[in-house]
Amino acid sequence: MKAQTPTSQPQCRHCTVPVDDGGDTCAFCASYVPPETAAQQLDVAVNRIDLLRHDVNAVLRELPTDAPLWAVADVVTGLGHLRQAAVLLDRANDVLEADAQAVRR
Repeated sequence: MKAQTPTSQPQCRHCTVPVDDGGDTCAFCASYVPPETAAQQLDVAVNRIDLLRHDVNAVLRELPTDAPLWAVADVVTGLGHLRQAAVLLDRANDVLEADAQAVRR
């Protein structure tokens, strides 16, 4: 268990959420089931990349009009690489899922 001061609440042993019930695991961590297959893990990764792309697009839109051109170009290039990564991971996910379905038959 993580070290705590006398006045602090105990924290979950898997994350930093305070635990009120006297246990050492929060409700989320106790019920969390991680993805089981590589295809599911890739699907989660693609979803995270999409969220990251959304956040970076928001930053890009908020840049001042006098932002250095090369910095803006690097951000746009990075967004393109993230998009391509999502496409490639999604393609690999599709192949793994199709392979798993063929094995089940």
